[in-house]
Amino acid sequence: MLPVNFSPTGDYTDRQQDRARGYRLLVHAEIESYLEDVSREAVTQAIRDWKVNKKPSSIIISFLASYHSSWSVTEEIKNEELIQIAKSRKNAKDSVVEVIDVAQRQFTQKLKDNHGIKDKNFKTLILPTGIDIGSLDQTWLTNIDSFGTKRGEVAHKAKRAQGTINPKDEFESVQTLLDGIEDLDRRIVQLRNENF
Repeated sequence: MLPVNFSPTGDYTDRQQDRARGYRLLVHAEIESYLEDVSREAVTQAIRDWKVNKKPSSIIISFLASYHSSWSVTEEIKNEELIQIAKSRKNAKDSVVEVIDVAQRQFTQKLKDNHGIKDKNFKTLILPTGIDIGSLDQTWLTNIDSFGTKRGEVAHKAKRAQGTINPKDEFESVQTLLDGIEDLDRRIVQLRNENF
């Protein structure tokens, strides 16, 4: 979708810029899908492992802590959302397995309802995996949030309101994001392989 050779002067045709916008949209969709999938897989494996061996892991503890906090990653959780979450907890009182099953259903719904990679979305997806967000490269976190914002501009604003787009900058931005995703993936794999 990007030019084979980038312009040394930054001059691109309308078609090349449109394709760069499409590139941004598709890359965003792939990053979002990756984050949802890796989170789902890590949590599902941790639950499955816990049900088999009853040994806690960082992931199962983080997952249950996220559930206990009503999946809130900010102070902005709405009362109606809290009420709905609390209502769905009413049957989870007889065993830890029931609590984990209710939490897993809620988490699955959170994944289905996810629409993005911006800060709040990212934290909702990643905190249940046991990743310490503070240990991640803060510049990378800012860049992924910014990329989510830029994707929103392409998806929801008229082309004339967006301004120009430089395909080379898009490529370099994505390469930086991929480096951070590789680090995140390594960390999640480490967490998936450890038990207490």
